[in-house]
Parts: sequence; C-alpha cells; structure tokens
Amino acid sequence: MSGAFRCQVRLQLSDLDRDVYGQRTIVMAQSPEEPDEHILLRFLAHVLFYDESLVDAHGFTDIHEPDLHALDLTGQLTLWVECGIPPMKRLSRALGKWKDARFVVLVASQEEALTVRDQIVAQKPRNLERLEIHCVPQVFMAWLESVGSRSMAWNATISEHTLYLDCDGQQGEADIEQLPVLSRFDSRSAT
Repeated sequence: MSGAFRCQVRLQLSDLDRDVYGQRTIVMAQSPEEPDEHILLRFLAHVLFYDESLVDAHGFTDIHEPDLHALDLTGQLTLWVECGIPPMKRLSRALGKWKDARFVVLVASQEEALTVRDQIVAQKPRNLERLEIHCVPQVFMAWLESVGSRSMAWNATISEHTLYLDCDGQQGEADIEQLPVLSRFDSRSAT
C-alpha cells in the first residue's frame, strides 16, 4: 500500500470472561486517509474478539472486505469484524452469504452504534440475528488517541465486560456495551 504507515501493538491479553489468554504482535498498515480512531478500533477488535486466526482484511481500502476476519482450517469464514460505520451493502451481502459466521461491528460511540443498527435493520438482510454491535465509550477512545503511537505495548485484561488497558504505562478502562440489534419480536421477521 503506497504511502501507508506501519503500526504495531505488542499485545498481552487476559480475557477472563472467555478464559482466553494470548500474546502476539499485531502489525497493520494505516493508509494516509484512515483516521487514527479507525486503526485504534481495529487494534481493539483484536483484543475484544481475540482469535489466533484473526487477521487484517483491508476493509478500509477494499470495498468487498471487512476490516478483520478469521477463517477456520478449511478456509471457511468464522468471524467478520467491521470497525466504525461500515458500508451497509457490504455487511448485508456478507450476512446473506456466510451463514455460519459471527458478525461484529465495533464502533466508537453510542450514537454510531444506533446509526449502524438503524441502517442495517432498514436493509433487511438475511441472518441479522448473527450480527453483534459493540460500543467503545467516546471518552476511552479519546484517551487512547491521546496516549497512542505507531508502536505500542498493550497489556489488556477483560473482566465482566470491562476492558482494563495498559498502553505503554498509561492505564485506562472501558465498559464495552453490546447493543441489541433485534428485539425478540423482530427476530421472526428478519429471517
């Protein structure tokens, strides 16, 4: 990618909610047009939805790809992750195509979460019940942008849906909220 910046996070993760523990270096390219908030959401997605096979899928620059995805050993999609408000047509098509995958949208405010929910429900895609919308508080994102750099060491702990993050010696925490996409009455009409 021409003109891209190399960004990396050396991650140590203890996810007590899922009993998942990992350590890895995540390297991604940030295009000059990509906002810092978007790449930070991409790094946070690696923390919140940690999977050894989760990789960058270039969704910011490729209209057909998510931001991140994970495949199983047979090459089948298991996890599709969008960061920020995604193109609804892309998300709607993917929901219809990949019937066994988990779909996640990670946004940086309650307002964005509501926007995503309203826009995707209006699309009336198949399998909408498999979509999750997660929201990182704006104040946490502002803190992370203020302490973040192109190369960071993150020590992350998740307990009871709260993320405790040490970023290069600076500590922050955030309650990660999951917004319901459908009410139990809507789920019958979405399939």
